[in-house]
Amino acid sequence: MPSTDLTTEQGLRAYLDSHSIPHGAITLLTGGTANYVYRVALADGKSVIYKHAAPYLHSNANFAFDPTRMDYEDRALEILPPLLKKELPESWVHAVGWYSYDKEKKLLCIEDGGERELKRAYADPKLDIPRIGEELGTWIAALHMCSTQTSLSATDEKDLKANNPIAVAIYRYSYNNLAGALAKYGYDAEFGKYINEEFGSRLAMENECVCHGDFWPGNVLVKFRGEEEKEIDLTVVDWEMTRRGTSATDAGQFAAEAFLLDRFRGGRGLLPAFLNAYAAARQGEKQDGGVVLGKEWVKRMAIHWGVHVAFWPTGVEWTDCEGTEKLVGIGFGVLKAVVEDDWKTLGASELFKDAGGSCTDLWRTS
Repeated sequence: MPSTDLTTEQGLRAYLDSHSIPHGAITLLTGGTANYVYRVALADGKSVIYKHAAPYLHSNANFAFDPTRMDYEDRALEILPPLLKKELPESWVHAVGWYSYDKEKKLLCIEDGGERELKRAYADPKLDIPRIGEELGTWIAALHMCSTQTSLSATDEKDLKANNPIAVAIYRYSYNNLAGALAKYGYDAEFGKYINEEFGSRLAMENECVCHGDFWPGNVLVKFRGEEEKEIDLTVVDWEMTRRGTSATDAGQFAAEAFLLDRFRGGRGLLPAFLNAYAAARQGEKQDGGVVLGKEWVKRMAIHWGVHVAFWPTGVEWTDCEGTEKLVGIGFGVLKAVVEDDWKTLGASELFKDAGGSCTDLWRTS
């Protein structure tokens, strides 16, 4: 019997043949680190995506990585799209479509949302970046609002304490390594340890709603709709890090990456458009007797933004060494402002300012 090692194109072809699934060309896609991802041509000229989770990273076979992460993506794509479609039936944004899942093989078949991520497409002059920011901000806010009572448990739909332990552990990576990044560029490592102990530790306990878990422009696929190219399909992919947590981390992560794109790829206003739309969607929302997007939420979002900006550019190249040092300083400054309750400095920080001033809708909530 032919090998069905799903880490190779030949193995996937053997798997599809053995299951009598018609197919044409199979192409292993590059760019990801965790999974083996393939584009598979179909007889009708369309294509689908197959994702396989091995018990190690695609980019480093020596790094063990629990393949049950794919079970959580399957679960998320089963329960969340109907909720979101009900909330925002006319949105440009949607979770990637689900077709099938082989749990034993950890092989997921999903919609092909196109070849361009928003990170790479950002500079395309045909794209209305502020409108895209607004659509994404409104959509992720809807996810957070509609999933407060949504369980990720595969066995008990009412168990809101059930979570994705893989996602919780992985998501603390930047917090765990913040002290080293700060020390490398001359900032206080002990302060980085404090941020990890005080805020990184909360990731295991926060339980407001379902979070995408890796919400950033690299996980948003962009494809024009129709020949006139006036409307856009925005497909949100990579749901394996879905977890229950605080909405502030999804918002903070996307805002941090939007800031980097605006700073280094043309200043097209993705950050303020995203944050203002997010805040507008949740304006006045109450939970447990209090306003959700109040002072504490803004502080938590700013902490996550600061950790991201201070840590990730030290390993992902955006600029030269001097420019990276400046980014670490920007993140450090936001973190200090939050810890010291210095709202004046925080309001004037790179998180909240753009060419036209502050992100007014979000700032008003605090």
